[in-house]
Amino acid sequence: MRSSIRAISAVALGLSVASVVVGAASSRGADARAMRSLQQVCSWKRLPSADPHARWYDALESVSMVSARGGWAVGQYYSGREGGPSGPFVERWNGKRWRSAKLSIPGGSALWSVAASRSSDVWAVGSAYVGGPLMEHWDGSSWSRVRLPRVVAPILHAVAARTSSDAWTVGAYEQNGFGKTLAEHWDGRRWTAVPTPNPRAAPSGQPYALLQAVTVISATDVWAAGYAGVRKPKPTARPLVEHWNGRRWRIAPTPAVRSGRALNDILFSISGSGSNNVWAVGSWGAVAGGYGGLGDHPLALHWDGSAWKRVPTPVMSDRAIFYGVVARARVAWAVGDRGVQPRQRPLIERWDGRSWSTAASPGGFSLSDVGTTPGGTVWAVGAAGRRPLAARC
Repeated sequence: MRSSIRAISAVALGLSVASVVVGAASSRGADARAMRSLQQVCSWKRLPSADPHARWYDALESVSMVSARGGWAVGQYYSGREGGPSGPFVERWNGKRWRSAKLSIPGGSALWSVAASRSSDVWAVGSAYVGGPLMEHWDGSSWSRVRLPRVVAPILHAVAARTSSDAWTVGAYEQNGFGKTLAEHWDGRRWTAVPTPNPRAAPSGQPYALLQAVTVISATDVWAAGYAGVRKPKPTARPLVEHWNGRRWRIAPTPAVRSGRALNDILFSISGSGSNNVWAVGSWGAVAGGYGGLGDHPLALHWDGSAWKRVPTPVMSDRAIFYGVVARARVAWAVGDRGVQPRQRPLIERWDGRSWSTAASPGGFSLSDVGTTPGGTVWAVGAAGRRPLAARC
């Protein structure tokens, strides 16, 4: 569900979109309680969520939890046929159930990511029906459209909020027909475009680069992930990770996975719990020129404070892919899906500080994002057939 919906919105740049995990500040006591909670091996349980478009397909794309009693999720609905009705929807967790939230956005628009620094400071980003970026802000009582810097043909893929005066959104924009990385920062008053680097490549190869996810650890420690590549003579994609040190963005070296002659490595999500513990996940594929096919395999990269390294994940006998990751202390969770239709199903894996292992999923079709409450409860969202899927561990 997720990959097919998101690919449609990025046709203009030949790009795709992904989810985000929000970095947030917390006290030592809260971290200790969260660590104890996360260390306990929990069972995933599906919870009822609103189904605002019973006639069509509803899929949740991103989740951000403020507390055990408050959280937000954004998603997309679509008819299942080309050119049919489609658009965004928003759901809110009140401590007992997920309910539909009112948000006036024209059909054909999209919301891909949501991030909250507190209950009265929530951001949601995506693309507008008329083209260009879409950003909405919740101030505790209502949603409102946000004015953004003028950039040529931008797409906002993800947002992360540390405080009410420190948030980042990332994506891509068009320059001379090529996709370039994009980052914008919120300082409490306005959003400002911040220059980001792009990997060097010859124009004849039709190069592109995009950022699909962002995590904010501190004002001087921000990571963004995505991929970059060329379309000619043979499509390739390599992981792209960039770091903000408080002054500028720089590209960080990352390992690549080559399968035969194909190089199709994509990062969809990134999350960090500290300066020496950041995870980025996605897929590496044996089929060039895209993702979602039979050649996909989960990809997990880890930053230990000095270098990015590839970390082995359980071997899958069928296609599998990671779409979301969350890191808290020494524990991490990654979610996505595995298999192909009609047997496609959610994929959940847990890092216990030593290795990744597969966890039993709550059923459904696919999981797009994963996050935690300050207390350590883990949430994942996605799709189950025609209905949205929300699960808790």
